[in-house]
Amino acid sequence: MALSLKNPHHYLCTLDKTSQNTDFHSVIDSLSSSKCKTLLTCNAPIYQDTLREFWKNANVQVQDKKPWAIISEVGKVLVSITPQTISEVFEMNDHTGSISFSKNEYQTDLAERGYEGQMDKANLKKGNFPPLMKFLFHTLLMCISNKTTTFNEIPLKIQYLGYAIMANISFNYSQ
Repeated sequence: MALSLKNPHHYLCTLDKTSQNTDFHSVIDSLSSSKCKTLLTCNAPIYQDTLREFWKNANVQVQDKKPWAIISEVGKVLVSITPQTISEVFEMNDHTGSISFSKNEYQTDLAERGYEGQMDKANLKKGNFPPLMKFLFHTLLMCISNKTTTFNEIPLKIQYLGYAIMANISFNYSQ
């Protein structure tokens, strides 16, 4: 029986600098040197049948009243997904980074980088950024976001990640 590949949910990020994208070279450099580079550029195949089997058998382990791991069995192989394994597999080495930032800290930085909208809601709007920051957040949304909001909205965790990348601050995204 041949395994069928699942249609991609995310796009693969290519961090190539060309003469056509010179305006964005600084963002490409920031993404290329960030801890999430492997997460953005990996092209792991996902097979529909094993994905279904994983979620059919999945159990969430809780530690200190918070989800800590997803444990499942696929083809008689026990699979455990934890923040530590995510960090290791995607070479993020981010377990010592912050898991959040103060609202004033990151919103002040984003405003200094050109955000022109209201910041009183949890989700910022991608369209309120100048082109460089719009490109950064568009890349993050297309490549790693779970896309539970509208296309133009930037969820808080992606806001933190974009801020951390541009400010060169360690952020524990794998958590």
